[in-house]
Amino acid sequence: MNKRHFLIAVSALMVRPAWALYDPKPNAFLTSAIGSWRGTLTYADYQKPDRLVTLQTKLTVSLTGPDELALYYAFDDGPGKIVYSYERMLFDFSKNELAWISGAAKPGKIDYKLTSAKLIEGNSVFQFERTVDAGVDKYDFEIAARSWVLTKREVRAGKPDLQRSKYEFTKET
Repeated sequence: MNKRHFLIAVSALMVRPAWALYDPKPNAFLTSAIGSWRGTLTYADYQKPDRLVTLQTKLTVSLTGPDELALYYAFDDGPGKIVYSYERMLFDFSKNELAWISGAAKPGKIDYKLTSAKLIEGNSVFQFERTVDAGVDKYDFEIAARSWVLTKREVRAGKPDLQRSKYEFTKET
């Protein structure tokens, strides 16, 4: 075998299929979420629900598939204390379902029913919920080109709705 044939044969073995060329494009609801965000998490203290706590927060969002967001949070939890969180949100718009996976060390998955998903003037607006023993946890989620707002409300029979948490972010440039 001459040198030329040998190089062609070796080169052919090194060529890998281009699988990524056949992946679907990102879901239109999720594309504006990609990027770096800065803002706050405000939540009702679990020990004293009438007391609100606000943490400065950084969020980085990427796509791990056409319908899945990967979220990386860094919360400023006091002088010199940064708390990290990793989450994934897998949307199945055809089944009106959302699987939300939280945690890196011990991941936990919670399934939600997507009750609404709309594109309004380029903004993605979602509502989703899950039934819990005492009632319903409801979420309002809006992603715009420059803003991200995710609010959780706890709805319980015989009690006023409680806004448990609210993320408010602005996209970094």
